Amino acid sequence: MKRLILATVISFFAMSSNGTVTTTDNPFYNAVEVNHPLFAKGAGGSQCKGLPRVCGQMVSCEQAKQALKCGNTRLDRDKDGVPCESICPGG
Repeated sequence: MKRLILATVISFFAMSSNGTVTTTDNPFYNAVEVNHPLFAKGAGGSQCKGLPRVCGQMVSCEQAKQALKCGNTRLDRDKDGVPCESICPGG
């Protein structure tokens, strides 16, 4: 019975039309990103999609601040609230 329930739950997620899995080829970042409504991160919704993941790819300080608000805490290495200190003043 447990196997039947588990198989049903897995098939539900696999057949979901909103779900995608993305992997990166960057050797320094080896996480798997799951784009599914049940696994949403941050509080930005559509504003968070497509944002660069590293400071070297940011085009402005505002973009870095938005990415930080979306939950990318790696951008603020010293935890002072200022992301990407090389492009954002005040760090």
